[in-house]
Amino acid sequence: MYFNTVKYYGKNTTLHGLKYVADENRHFLIRFSWMVIFILSFYAMILVFKASYKSYTDNAISFVTETTYLNWNTSFPAVTLCEITSSEVEWNGDQEEVEAIQQFIADLIFFTGSCYSCHTPCTTCEKLNFAETVQKFRKKCSQLLSRCKWNEISFDCCEKFLPLETEYGVCFSFNSLHTKKPARREDDFFFYSNRKTGPGELFVETIEDVRLYFHAREDVPFINSDPDQRKDVMLGETYNISINVIEIENDENVRLLPFDKRKCRFPEEKPDDLIVHDFYSYSTCVVQCHANAHIDLCNCTHHLMPVMNRGKYCDIEGLNCLTDNFETVNRLHAKGFDKPGLVCDCLPSCIEPEYKIVSDTKGVKSSRGEISIKLQSLPSSRFKRIVVRTTMDLVVSIGGTAGLFIGASILSIVETLYLLCLRRNIK
Repeated sequence: MYFNTVKYYGKNTTLHGLKYVADENRHFLIRFSWMVIFILSFYAMILVFKASYKSYTDNAISFVTETTYLNWNTSFPAVTLCEITSSEVEWNGDQEEVEAIQQFIADLIFFTGSCYSCHTPCTTCEKLNFAETVQKFRKKCSQLLSRCKWNEISFDCCEKFLPLETEYGVCFSFNSLHTKKPARREDDFFFYSNRKTGPGELFVETIEDVRLYFHAREDVPFINSDPDQRKDVMLGETYNISINVIEIENDENVRLLPFDKRKCRFPEEKPDDLIVHDFYSYSTCVVQCHANAHIDLCNCTHHLMPVMNRGKYCDIEGLNCLTDNFETVNRLHAKGFDKPGLVCDCLPSCIEPEYKIVSDTKGVKSSRGEISIKLQSLPSSRFKRIVVRTTMDLVVSIGGTAGLFIGASILSIVETLYLLCLRRNIK
C-alpha cells in the first residue's frame, strides 16, 4: 500500500527528476541515474542546511574596524583604590589574648580568602561582630586620599572616588558604573577624551598604602583580576602608568540576538541569579560564582562579600572552612581540567574595552604616594560588533538552497498533500 502511494506520488509530482524514477516506461539505467542524482542533490542540500545553521549559531557576529576617530569620545577606565594594610589595629580589652586578637582583626579587615589566625584559640575573637569590626578599623576615603586632579583640574577626591563593595571590602572607585553617584552639578566635568580635551589623565595623592585597580566601568576588582591591571602603591612611592585603549561599539541589531549567539551580555542584562552587583560584567559574574561556591562548600559567605548573604556570614568555623578550601574557591580553570578550582560559566561584557599598558614607571617620593594614569594618545581606531547572520538570513539561505536543489519546499509539501487527497478521492 505504501509502495503504491510513493509510486503514485513519484509519477505525479513536479519535483524535477523524481517522476523519471517512477516512470516504468524508461530504461532502468535512466531511472537509476535519476535516483542517484536526486539522492545526491538531497544529501548536498542537507549539508548546506547544516552549514548555514552552524554559521548562524556560531558566527552570527563579526567585528569590523572603524577609523573615523575624529567623531567619537574615548572613555576613561574606572580606577579603584583599596586599603591593603593598617598600622592602627590596637586592642584595649583582654590583654591575655591581645596579640591573637590583633592578628585576627588584621586578617578580618583584609580578608582575601584565608584566615590562618582563625586556627589560634581565642575566645574573645569568637564574640566579635565581624561586620562592625571591619567598619570600625577600615579607613574612610578622606583617610586614604588627599589630592586629586583630572587633566590638571583639581577636584575633591571623595566626591568622585565613591564607595564600592568588593570581595576585598569597601574600596573607593572613580568613574565606575556600580557606585551611587550624587546629582550632577553644572560645573562637573565628564571623564572622556576627544580632540578638544586631549588624552585624559588622572592624578591621585595617597596618604596610606593602597592597591590600585584600573578596569572597565562595568567591571569590579575581584580575586582573579588581571595582575597587569593592579598595582600596590606604598607610602613614598610614585607610579606613572600610560595606557592605550581599544573600545568596542555595538551595532543596534546586536541586542536583538540571544546571548548564546552574540556570546556576550550588556551591563543592564543582569541575570536573575546575579545578586552581588547591579550590573553584569565578567568580573561580577565571577564574584557571584565565588559566593555560590562559598555557600555550597561552607554554607556561608565571608563578611566582605558584597550584598550576598548578610544574614549568614561565616563565623570563625566558616572562615576556617574557606581557608581549608582556598585552592578551590579562589582559582579559576576551564572545563576538563582535573585540578582544584571553579568552573564559572561567565560571558564577557559586550562593551568591555581592552587596556594595554604602554609604560609603567615607579619612583620614590619622600612621604606620600602618588599615582598618575593617563591615556598615551587618543585611539585612531576601534572595533565594532555587527550582526552578519540574522534569523532572516538563515531563512533566506535555507530557502535558496531548497529552491536550488529540489524546488520550493513549501509548495512541494502542499503538492504532496494534494496528490494524496486526490488519489484517495479517485479510489
